[in-house]
Amino acid sequence: MGADPALVRMLRAGRDEGRDLEEALDGLALVFGRPRTAERIGPHVTCREANLIAYVLVASRHRDAAVVWLDEHAASDTEDDLHGGAGFDAARYITRGG
Repeated sequence: MGADPALVRMLRAGRDEGRDLEEALDGLALVFGRPRTAERIGPHVTCREANLIAYVLVASRHRDAAVVWLDEHAASDTEDDLHGGAGFDAARYITRGG
């Protein structure tokens, strides 16, 4: 899942909208990458929703936050869920794109 080329150009150009978006994404990474928050919220979202949040974090250069988020979401998944099972590796999963 790649970033929108127009968005990337806007961010690199340093436009106010780009800076605002970058700050907002940094804030999301702080929230969703915090283990206690991810542990409380992660189990209450679907696997698809967890993936979407993780992909946004990765696309905004917050891979570590995405891994924390998916790890905590996956902790409540069962073998029948997308992220379930003892062998789930969030870091490998997020770099493969699901």
